[in-house]
Amino acid sequence: MTIETGIELRNHCSYRTGGKAEFYAAVKTDIDLAEALRFAADRKLEITVLGGGYNVLISDRGVKGLVIDTTGLNSHTVISGTEVYAGAGVIIDELAGKTAEIGLCGMEEMSGIPGCVGGAVKMNAGAFSTEIKDIAVHVDMMDFDGRRYRVSNADAGFGYRKAEGLKGIVLGAMFGLKQGSAEDIKNKRADILAKRAEKQPLHLPSCGSVFKRPEGNYAGTLIEKCGLKGFSIGGAQVAEKHANFILNTGNATADDIYRLIKHVQDTVEKETGVRLEREVRFIGFEE
Repeated sequence: MTIETGIELRNHCSYRTGGKAEFYAAVKTDIDLAEALRFAADRKLEITVLGGGYNVLISDRGVKGLVIDTTGLNSHTVISGTEVYAGAGVIIDELAGKTAEIGLCGMEEMSGIPGCVGGAVKMNAGAFSTEIKDIAVHVDMMDFDGRRYRVSNADAGFGYRKAEGLKGIVLGAMFGLKQGSAEDIKNKRADILAKRAEKQPLHLPSCGSVFKRPEGNYAGTLIEKCGLKGFSIGGAQVAEKHANFILNTGNATADDIYRLIKHVQDTVEKETGVRLEREVRFIGFEE
């Protein structure tokens, strides 16, 4: 396991923006992770955990301390009956495809969700009528002192786009699925992927949904109602196809995207009284 310096983080996030990491470690095993944590502790470095980079905006100024990239962490899957154990680095969409192929249902509605198991579990990712909390049995974690521990579904503190009981770094998770018809599950998966392609702007870099769903409404609906579809700051633009997506049209800086997110929040609050809550995580910004 190698500690690198000056790594361009724009190459490690879906927005394709952001500065450099002061220190950077791409971990593949629990041992790698524990070693990276010791490196940070010995030097009193701040730690930033970066998974698939699909739900983050990284500052143009970069990130101080140690960035731990977990995309390669325990990237294996073990299937036993209807139980599926997936390491933190397993891509959620690939896991949904694999389980559909063998006739296990429960993950097909997560088809097309970007990112890896680690990030999905930590934010209780979901789509349509399924969230991680509905299928997780337990989650294996490592705290920032390098100690492993296991958290049951009941103790994970799952809520809307959060899991408050998961303190530390996800190593992997056990999912409980159900036996079904592989053909039916694959057909449902195909329908969901088609709906995503139809309704979401997947042709340009983005972080997916920028804002959480406000109670009794939809973020995209409120943004559209305020006339913000297509609104731009620099190279960042509110998508015409789905207003809860902010796109990098080719040359956006992280600051462009940051200012556009703030503008959308302020405008929607001024015109509707609703303060949209971010789903995207800011890294390296001073707020």
